[in-house]
Amino acid sequence: MLIKMKTSVRAILVSTAGMLSAGLVVPFGTITAQAATTTTLTWMLPEDPLIDSWGNAVVKGFEKAHPGVTIKLITPGSTAYGQKLLTLVASNQTPDVFTDWQNTGVYTITSHNLALNLTPYLKAAGDLTKIPASYKTEFSYQGEVVGVPWNSNPNFIVYNVDLFKKYKVPLPPTNWSDKSWNLTTVLNDAKKLSHNVSNPKTAVWGALFSPSSFAFGSFAWLWGADPFNDKGGPQDSSAYKGTPVTATYATTSGMVQSTTWLANLMNKYHVSPSMGQQTAMSALGNPFFTGKIGMDVVAGGWLERQAAVAKPTFKWAIAPFPYGPKGVDTAQREDNAFYVSRSSANPKLAAELLEYAIFGPGQQELITLAKDNPPLGNAADFKKWENEVFSIPGIDMSRTAFTNVFEGGLKKDIPDPSNLINDSTDFANAYTQVMAPVWNGQESATKGLQNLQNAWQQYLQP
Repeated sequence: MLIKMKTSVRAILVSTAGMLSAGLVVPFGTITAQAATTTTLTWMLPEDPLIDSWGNAVVKGFEKAHPGVTIKLITPGSTAYGQKLLTLVASNQTPDVFTDWQNTGVYTITSHNLALNLTPYLKAAGDLTKIPASYKTEFSYQGEVVGVPWNSNPNFIVYNVDLFKKYKVPLPPTNWSDKSWNLTTVLNDAKKLSHNVSNPKTAVWGALFSPSSFAFGSFAWLWGADPFNDKGGPQDSSAYKGTPVTATYATTSGMVQSTTWLANLMNKYHVSPSMGQQTAMSALGNPFFTGKIGMDVVAGGWLERQAAVAKPTFKWAIAPFPYGPKGVDTAQREDNAFYVSRSSANPKLAAELLEYAIFGPGQQELITLAKDNPPLGNAADFKKWENEVFSIPGIDMSRTAFTNVFEGGLKKDIPDPSNLINDSTDFANAYTQVMAPVWNGQESATKGLQNLQNAWQQYLQP
C-alpha cells in the first residue's frame, strides 16, 4: 500500500490556480515598471555551500548596483527544495526568482502558471540569442522562453583511480562511442573492486548505482524501456514534452530487467552498499569521497562541487555512462533554469536580478565560486571553469580526456525526466516509497513494480 507521506503537488497548487484565474497576479507576458522605492526581492536557491556562496556574491553585487533594493535569499533548510517551493506557492509566498530542483520541473511550473514569460525582457536586454537552441526549447512554454538555464551537467561515471590500480582493473575509456564499456563490463569490474563487504568499516564496494540516481526508472532506457510509454526510450514519451501523464508502464520486461539489475548490485552480488549504508554514507557528504567506492554514477556539477568541498586524498577521474543491453548509452542530463514568478510584485526588477546572475557578473562568479560549468558561456568560460576543476585535489586525467567525457555527455541532450514530467513530485514520492522493499531485498522487482503501477494510477490524467 502506498502511504501518502507528502501532500500531492496538485493539492498544493490548486490554490495557486485559483489565484491566477481570479486575476490576482501579473498577466503572462507582461513586465511592469517599478516604483523608485525601497524594494525587497526573494530569491530561492538550493541548499548547497558553493551555490549559496555564489548567491551571496550575486546579492552583494546586485544590491550595490541597485540602491534601495534588498535581496532576501531563501534556502530549503532540512526540507527538500521542491517541497519547500510548493509550500511557499500554496501560502501565496512564491519567491520572485526560483529554480527547478528536486522533482519540481519546467512542466510542473508552467502547467500551474507559475512562470513569467521572459521573452520580452530577454529581447530588450539582448540576451535571447545567447541561449542555445536545445535549452531554449527545453525551457519554453507555448513558444515563449520562461526559464533561463544556469546549470547543465551530464550524468557519467566517476571512479577511484587508486582502487582500479590497486586491484589491477583496466581504467574505463573516455570515448562515448566505445561500446566495450557496457553494463557487463561495469559489473565485472565492480566484482574485482569489491573487498571486505561484510564489514562496513573496512569495506570497499565496486559500484554505487544508487536507485535514487534514476528517477522513475530512467535506467530502463538502457533496456529500451520507459515507464511512461510502451515503445522504448525517452524520445517516445510525450510526457517528456509537456503533455499530462495518461498511462504508465512500470511492469514491462525492460523495467523489470533494469530494476533487477540495480537491486542485484546490493542484494545478490554485494558490490554496492545497501540502501541503509548509502544513507549513512550520504549523511557525511558524497559517498564516493569516502574512498570506499570504486565507481559511482553522478551528475557533473554535483561532482565538482562535492569534490571541491571534500578535497579528496585519492586520485579520481570520470568516464562515459556505460552502454546497456540494447546498445544505447542514454545518459540523462541534469538541467536547471531560473524563473521569475508571475505573481511577483516587481517582475521587471526580478528579471534584472536573473539577468545579472546568469548573463552579467554572476556568470563568472558561478564558475569561480560554485564550480559550475557555464551552459551559456563561450569557449573561454569553459576553459576558465576547467581550470577551476583541475584545481580540485586528486583529479587524475588529461584535460583532453576530461573535455571528451564532459562535453560528450552534454551532447546527449536527454534531460532528467524528473525535470520534465508534469507534477513529477507525485510520481517520485510514490517511486521512493513503493520500491524500498525491492532495494532492501524484501520483494522481487516484478512485485515491486506491480505495486508501483497500482500506486501511480491515482496520479493519471483523464
